[in-house]
Amino acid sequence: MKVLVTGHAGYVGSVATQVLAEAGHEVVGLDTGYFLPCHTEGMTPSDPARVIVKDVREVTASDLAGIDAILHLAALSNDPMGDLAPELTAAINRDATIALARAAKAAGVSRFIFASSCSIYGAGNPDLLLDETAPVNPLTPYAASKVESEAGLLALADGTFAPTFMRNATCYGLSPRVRVDLVLNNLVCSALSTGEVRLLSSGLAWRPLLHCRDLARAAAAILAADAGLVRGEAFNIGQNDENHLVRDIAAIVAEAVPGSKVTYGAGDTIDPRSYRVDFSKFAAAFPDFRFMHTAASGAKELVAALAGRTTPEDLTGQRYIRLARLKALIDGGKLDSDLGWKGARDTTPFVARQARIPVAGPSISPREVELVAEAARTAWFENHAKYNTRFEAMVAEHTGRKHAVSLAHCTSAIHLALAALNIGPGDEVIVPECTWVATASPIVQVGATPVFCDIDPVTWCMSPASLAAAITPQTKAAIVVDLYGGMPDWARLDAVARDHGIVLIEDAAEAIGSRWRGKPAGSFGKASVFSFHGSKTVTTGEGGMLVTDDDAIAERINILRDQGRHPTSRALITEEVGFKYRMSAMQAAMGVAQMERLDELIAMKRDIFAFYREALGDAPGVTLNAEPPHVLNSYWMVTAVLDPSLRLLKQQVAAELGADGIDTRPFFYPLSWQPAFRSQPSARDAAIRNPNAYAISQTGINLPSGYNVTRDVAARVSRSLTSILARHARRAA
Repeated sequence: MKVLVTGHAGYVGSVATQVLAEAGHEVVGLDTGYFLPCHTEGMTPSDPARVIVKDVREVTASDLAGIDAILHLAALSNDPMGDLAPELTAAINRDATIALARAAKAAGVSRFIFASSCSIYGAGNPDLLLDETAPVNPLTPYAASKVESEAGLLALADGTFAPTFMRNATCYGLSPRVRVDLVLNNLVCSALSTGEVRLLSSGLAWRPLLHCRDLARAAAAILAADAGLVRGEAFNIGQNDENHLVRDIAAIVAEAVPGSKVTYGAGDTIDPRSYRVDFSKFAAAFPDFRFMHTAASGAKELVAALAGRTTPEDLTGQRYIRLARLKALIDGGKLDSDLGWKGARDTTPFVARQARIPVAGPSISPREVELVAEAARTAWFENHAKYNTRFEAMVAEHTGRKHAVSLAHCTSAIHLALAALNIGPGDEVIVPECTWVATASPIVQVGATPVFCDIDPVTWCMSPASLAAAITPQTKAAIVVDLYGGMPDWARLDAVARDHGIVLIEDAAEAIGSRWRGKPAGSFGKASVFSFHGSKTVTTGEGGMLVTDDDAIAERINILRDQGRHPTSRALITEEVGFKYRMSAMQAAMGVAQMERLDELIAMKRDIFAFYREALGDAPGVTLNAEPPHVLNSYWMVTAVLDPSLRLLKQQVAAELGADGIDTRPFFYPLSWQPAFRSQPSARDAAIRNPNAYAISQTGINLPSGYNVTRDVAARVSRSLTSILARHARRAA
């Protein structure tokens, strides 16, 4: 048949033209072009070879010459659009439909399939399945227009003209011109772009669901049927077991988007449109027809296609919201008040404008704001230490340590630890090659000598064997770094330290929440230090903490951090030259709020890593952070190390990701390579002694790991990274 599809450049039309062509029909499109540019990101519609660019209100019999059948989809196509202008809804959805049918009949078109809607049932009894004989109860201008159109079309039915009414369930699913103003599609877009499956109501209304491709396939089945079977017939299109409560649809979406959570609108708002529908008539009339999709499979399909390609703006913008598109055209002077084009049609496809993705960022809730404001009001005079004491107690309890001292930053914590241990000129302190310079700078500042050792190729933390090889008679301590939230082999490191009589200091700046054999980061070594920089898992904006079980170390640090003054002293007398390393009350208050949320924050970090692992798990030549069986990794910074065979340096990858709007950080450069430390004796031949550090650093890159990283964002980053790798692989070949 030669089939005219009206509204071919819409959500369902873009799918129906393909399905009908696959069924062997010659397809002609007719569309005025409102939504022609609304391409789904990453997809290009395949419109029919022949297209009639015309408003459906203006079609004449001459336009329909040679057409055998019409699939009439063109309409103001849902309740919010129908409410835009009820009189236009009647003119376009009802009057134009009946006029089109009359013109079709006059032109000799024998088949007319009308896309009606199950919404005509309005508010049905939830205990009953509504079949085609049920009373209609339209609650909106859109639904009313469908009821009136059916009546007008039925009056035209005779032996030469066979109208059929497809009362379609609520559509969902992927289309080259997808919409997110439909319930399941909307919830998927919300989950991907915000992390929330956001319901605006209680979710207690019933909705039958239908995949847009199954709708098109059902239309093809009706066209293939004998006209006598379908003339003047109404068919509910859908599946009985696809009647869902809206909150159950939300649960389906949440399962399809790991890490997302369902949220509900304020109050107990209930959508009055609620109906459960019986689809048995269509099943009986077309026993060989099989629906190919369910809400669960459709949600997964949308996630696979849209992950990394949506933003929160898509939930309200004109690209995917039909009402927003019409309003934009009206406000922009493109359409008149009757929705007629004023001049040239706007057909330029939308280009995605995706926000730049930062490499790191905190999670700040109202609780942090509340406590910081409270501290600003009250933490003075006799209450000046209230929040610092509380924050210190929370960190001490978390780590199981006897003492915790809040400080200006983690660098000061390392500095004070070395000073409290009386480490100075003539002493050596061993550090891993790959860490931030602040691990080693305080060693130089106290007059000692840093010695650089290699890292483990799996954990990226200090290698016990390399530590042992680096120890000399001058070695007094080693600073062990829990890199990026990973944990080293603490049993072997402790054994090496005991055998050689040196002290271990744990640099847990990046690892709060991580665990090794059940023990938390911060519980190892003579003392441990944390960072609360704005990029860290727990933040106070800037800040640090030292924890220890040693009474003498704790007392000395409390003196040194406050200009050498004993904390119990009320006189302005200093016992020795010290430092100004105290943390403010406002910072401590934020720390209290963050520690209250520690389990939530760690779960979020682990979710972010899971998003990347899912997206990059099969990418050849890419290794992500390790989590050995005895380790719980808090994954402060998701890191990808590329196989050297790819011949890609981290600088190249960072530049190309940056050009794609994605910020990254390089894997830490070896300390012995850094200009600040090249003059140190241990820097000589370090590249030979420490091959793992030098090899891994060359190709390692930190991916965006801030709390703003949703599954959608991780997918976008992963897609960009794998595209870069594939592009370079093709060039190398």
